[in-house]
Amino acid sequence: MKFGSLVRWLVALAVLGAVLRLSFQPDPRDGLRAADRLFTSGRYHEALERYEALAPVLPLAQLRLGMVRTLRGERNAAERALYAALQRGLAPTDAALAHLYLGRALADASRSDLAARRWQMLEPCRDQVACVYRAAARILAATAALQRGATQTAATDYRAALTTPLPPDWAAACRYGLALLVAPDNADAARTLLAETATELAPADALFAPLLPPVGDGPSRLAAVLAAEPAQRPQLLGQFYLDLNLYGMAEAQFARVDPQGPHALSAAAYAAYARWRAGDAATGQARLVALVAAYPNEPRIRSLLVLAYLTSDANAARDQLDALARLSPGSPAVELVWASWYAAQHDYEQASLAYDRALKAAAPTEQGRYALVAARFHLATTYELCALGLPRAELAAHELPDDATALTTVAAQRYYCGQFAGAVEAARTAQQLGAGSEASYYLGMALVALGERAAARVALIRAADLAPASEWCRRAELALGRLL
Repeated sequence: MKFGSLVRWLVALAVLGAVLRLSFQPDPRDGLRAADRLFTSGRYHEALERYEALAPVLPLAQLRLGMVRTLRGERNAAERALYAALQRGLAPTDAALAHLYLGRALADASRSDLAARRWQMLEPCRDQVACVYRAAARILAATAALQRGATQTAATDYRAALTTPLPPDWAAACRYGLALLVAPDNADAARTLLAETATELAPADALFAPLLPPVGDGPSRLAAVLAAEPAQRPQLLGQFYLDLNLYGMAEAQFARVDPQGPHALSAAAYAAYARWRAGDAATGQARLVALVAAYPNEPRIRSLLVLAYLTSDANAARDQLDALARLSPGSPAVELVWASWYAAQHDYEQASLAYDRALKAAAPTEQGRYALVAARFHLATTYELCALGLPRAELAAHELPDDATALTTVAAQRYYCGQFAGAVEAARTAQQLGAGSEASYYLGMALVALGERAAARVALIRAADLAPASEWCRRAELALGRLL
């Protein structure tokens, strides 16, 4: 081979080697795609680790890092990551995603004005994808407004969102939110909203799907209330809103109850209780005191007054409890209130005795419910956990075989009492019944105790992912750290 040909061959070989080296280098975008698959399947714990490693290299990984931290309730870290991603430069759709999550992080931190301004940055929209993001922002803004009592703002945003094709779950959540608002004045419109199925829908977007406001069984419960007789509806709506912590709306409904009707006294009592729950303790308590004075033989009103006093005036609560016991001697419901009073005084022995009396007095059909309340007390306080708490949990599970909370409580107490195989069995049954992160946590901890580390890791990661902003996530990740 001539010298010139040899040189050309060596140069070509070197170039080929360089190309091959570049070809086989890991591409950060491949890592991002893998992390995104974890994120969109709800595996936030594992996705977080991947995004943290990629964030210094890729602005999109910085964005995703902020998204995961938002879902985990790590508000300050979420804000920092999302602002940093925006500053590094993002495509319009990715910037919209950043604004969606940043608004959520700000709203979770009770910075509602900043959250609203952030969501407004998605206005106007210029294409179908951008308009879906804008509609999602409007739903998030409406939900936040509803929770703080700004009902007119919420209704405006819900209606505006419904003018855009939405993913099915988002459309249903939007119609439910609007139905909550129109139900008091237009039951037919609320029923139509709940029953309506949109004909024009946008495809689901897995990247903002975790922001969807949860509705649970709310639509079916609201539909049941709307099916009641018109005269009963204000009272039922008020109680429903009270369960949802929509205190202003609850009070407004209680005020509509016929003052001469059979529900008038109950409505007045619950209106006072709603005011207390909303944070105006002085007014709420004063109203309940006045009602007790006017109707001294009504145990339901005294029960609400006891609850109001429990966190502020133990002696006053005790006086009302004594009167309540005289009105309803041997009542299991009154014994539950006694148990709460003793627990608030950290007198766990007397609280446990009160739970025992409640169980003995309860009707056979109520045994499971009372046993579960007692078992949760033992789990929360660890008082006589194995001697009394576990038998009560087992009774609850026996009486309530389809109750995921009862099976979860059994799993927890078996774990703490060293019955690890039994804890695994109960936790897995609870999961089959739809239990959440608590059951997965105790499944993981019991598997750790049994030496099944690989299965334990899976269960603990699942616990963290099911409730990424919860105490169970924190506890699960601490346990995972000890497994390393």
